[in-house]
Parts: sequence; C-alpha cells; structure tokens
Amino acid sequence: MTGRRTDGNRKPWLSWKGKLNLAVTVLVLCLGPVMIGVGSFMINSDQELARTGAQATGTIVHFDDVTKASERRIRVDYTAADGVPRKTFAAVDHDQHPVVGNTVTVTYAENNPGRAIVPGYESDGVWLRGAGVVLTVIFGLIGLLFAVLVGSAVLRAKFRARRTQQVV
Repeated sequence: MTGRRTDGNRKPWLSWKGKLNLAVTVLVLCLGPVMIGVGSFMINSDQELARTGAQATGTIVHFDDVTKASERRIRVDYTAADGVPRKTFAAVDHDQHPVVGNTVTVTYAENNPGRAIVPGYESDGVWLRGAGVVLTVIFGLIGLLFAVLVGSAVLRAKFRARRTQQVV
C-alpha cells in the first residue's frame, strides 16, 4: 500500500514545548523593532509638543549625578496656566550638568498640562529607541548566524545524499 498515512497516528509537526519555544523566539525577535517603533513615536510626540505646547517656567528640584545613564534624571516643578503645581522628569545627558534651584523652560500640552517636556533635555524615547536598535542588531545577528548554520547543514546533507546515490 502506498500513499499518505490516514490512521491518525502521525506526530504533530511541533509539540507544545516546540510551539512555546517558537512563540518565545518570535517575541524576542519582535521586541527590538517594537521598542524602536514606540521610542520613535515618543520622540515625535515630544517634538510635536515642543512645537505646539504652552510654556511655563520651572525649577529644577532634584538631580542625581550618577554614572548610570538611565538614572540621570532631573525633576522639574512648574505651574501651568490652570494654577495647579505639577512636576515632570527629563533624562540628562552626560555632558549636561544641571544645578538644583536653576530655572528652566517647561513646555506642556494646553489640553493636558500634566504632559510636559523640558526642552534641551532628552526624551525617554531616545533611550527606548536606542535599546531597540541594540536588541535588533544582537538578535538579528544571532538569527542570521543560526540561519546560515542550519542552511549550510541542510545543503551538506543534500550533497552527501546525491553523492551516495551516484555511487550506488
């Protein structure tokens, strides 16, 4: 008897563990591009706010000058046009040295005064986009290396099979 087996005893293509591994791999590979997209959206949103937002004077009330870049942040207190005191945070680059007590300009959304940026300081989207690029490069290179290794193994197996068929 020839043809496909129809008795239902075939093994599934992937077991549940294989499906879980595949899902985790896809999530990890998509993490970097998603971070790039979200970071770019945040940067564009902050740039739009800088162009169209209302301005207020704020005071730097807290700054930790630490060596870890992700923790270099300032806290700025400001009062919007509605008279409600608010605060915002901004990332600080290593070549910037803000002083607690100095005044800075704060740009906020008129329809949502709690959404604010401090022009001249980085958006949080810059860090997110940069981390996304790093993850994309790392996992992309690992994926490319894996694809090359698996592809070369498959090609070698095919060539060996052809040689053995020609010999026989």
